[in-house]
Amino acid sequence: MMRFLKTLDPSKPHLLVLITLFSLSLLGDDQPSSKLNTVLKTIPVKVSQGVAVDEKYFYGISNTRISKHDKLTNKIVATWQAKGEKFKHFKHMNSGTVIDGKLYCAHSRFAVDPNDCTVEIWDVQGERLVYERSISMPRKHGSLTWIDQSPDGFWWMCYAVYGKNNHKTKLVKYRYENNKFIEIDSYFFPQQVISQWGRWSCSGGSWDADQKLYTTGHDHGRAYVLEIAKDNKLTYVRTEKDLGFYGQAIAWDRFSEKPMLWGIIKNKSISLTHIPRK
Repeated sequence: MMRFLKTLDPSKPHLLVLITLFSLSLLGDDQPSSKLNTVLKTIPVKVSQGVAVDEKYFYGISNTRISKHDKLTNKIVATWQAKGEKFKHFKHMNSGTVIDGKLYCAHSRFAVDPNDCTVEIWDVQGERLVYERSISMPRKHGSLTWIDQSPDGFWWMCYAVYGKNNHKTKLVKYRYENNKFIEIDSYFFPQQVISQWGRWSCSGGSWDADQKLYTTGHDHGRAYVLEIAKDNKLTYVRTEKDLGFYGQAIAWDRFSEKPMLWGIIKNKSISLTHIPRK
């Protein structure tokens, strides 16, 4: 790049501006990440969509199946499978988060009906994995890929749009009252992140204790760190690499003394990675 800049005609400053803007657009891929990220554990549990975690257990999430595992031994303590007329709507679970003894999973009927989205809820207190209810979401944003609660108590859901229109992927902020999600605000993703998705979109997201939002694409070994800036825009912070997982749904371990991020390699393993605070 520097060699190319030296060959530019200084009488044409507009070319320098264009090259500078192009270089800035690539920052999402070039920003360094900590080399101290350490994969602490790789667990040979095959799941297709993602992982959720609470104090004692982790949850392997696939399209229509969930397995609940002891965090110390990795042994299965419970499983759930969508079977029968009551669960015929299940098509494509994507992610999950555990809040106050409940597992909340993002679900869509992509690709049969991409805008048909629900939040599915289980009671996971103790060794339980008992289905409770489904909450239908408005058919207006896209395919629901992930759900999480931020440290300030608000809820967030990501609605993916794929292909040439993936810039329309939207992050929506909610308040949860009386078993209903009430929409408060919505955000589009920064171009630095969209440019890394290819034809895919945002597959996973989880808020850390410092109010930073870690997000993943479909199959890259990176996490794109974002924040809500003072101007109320969703803003790119940095890219984390060396994570031991590739896209899909992720989950911060909010019960660990060290900052630990869980992720998966699709249909191969679940991993636990230590990511030092920046």
